[in-house]
Amino acid sequence: MSIPFNYSMYETEDVKVEVKEVKGILSFLDGELLFEYKVYDMMGNGLSNLSKFSIQLDHIKKIQYKKGLLFFTGGKLIIEANQWAFFEPLPGSEQGKIKLNIKRNDKNEAIRFSTKLNLYMSQKRLGDMEGE
Repeated sequence: MSIPFNYSMYETEDVKVEVKEVKGILSFLDGELLFEYKVYDMMGNGLSNLSKFSIQLDHIKKIQYKKGLLFFTGGKLIIEANQWAFFEPLPGSEQGKIKLNIKRNDKNEAIRFSTKLNLYMSQKRLGDMEGE
């Protein structure tokens, strides 16, 4: 199960503000969320090689899909970690949370992705409680 995403991030140095675009694919494999991404400048020039970052689903507090304001826009997949430090290596994360823009064409897949992961997390937590 995987879904394409993108998001913008802003970096400031003294009086200079630089906008960068992150484009990638989010996948769910073997109990982990895997982010594969590249960073681009606003002209579309690649600033990084393909990077990978993974996080155990056990470290995820919440995953939700928020639809866009208008019917022709996509939405956002918001992923929140249990602790700030878990998303620290991922560019553009803030306070243990990452907001991924999802294109309109991928909206239904993002809703399924979010629903399946939330169901998986609920079943795992229930199983952990029963095992105690």
